[in-house]
Amino acid sequence: MSQERRPTAPDIAVALPIVPMLDLSFQILFFFMITFNPSKAEGKMSLNLPATGQAKAKDAESVDLSKPSDVDLEIPADFVVLIRASDDSLSLALRSAEKVDEIGMVRGLDEMSSRERQAEVNRLLDKLRAELEKRIAGKREKEGASATDNVKIEANGKARYAMIVAVMDTCVKAGYAQVGFAPPSDWAQQSP
Repeated sequence: MSQERRPTAPDIAVALPIVPMLDLSFQILFFFMITFNPSKAEGKMSLNLPATGQAKAKDAESVDLSKPSDVDLEIPADFVVLIRASDDSLSLALRSAEKVDEIGMVRGLDEMSSRERQAEVNRLLDKLRAELEKRIAGKREKEGASATDNVKIEANGKARYAMIVAVMDTCVKAGYAQVGFAPPSDWAQQSP
């Protein structure tokens, strides 16, 4: 039994169907665009930037870095949120011109599971938010529309970046539009 080959037309080419693949990719893109839900506080942080000025030095060699800046960029804040962290504890406090008010402290962080640690830190942040909301409501009630909403964060050197960001988010969620930073208390000990 001999096998016969059927003749094929030489002008028929095999092509990859591109249109259905493009259609599917655009449907997937549309799905992710529609289902994307950014958080409300994302991208709504105002920053205090220095004003533009003129350079006083003629060239880079004539700049003396040992002299302090002659422009004071200190922006007054209603109060400072203090973050004190160590290997096994975390505390939050609010410092105003009059006094320091303790918000709370969590000890034994190194002995807790990650879920317990996160729950304790969230409780502490909730207490901070409640106190911040109470303070800004009182200030707005007393001063009206002209009330400022500036707050600074001062963290020691052992504070983790994620904790500082969580405190910043808490300040923004409580109603403070301008969140700045104060130099840490242990900064002078670290610098040469």
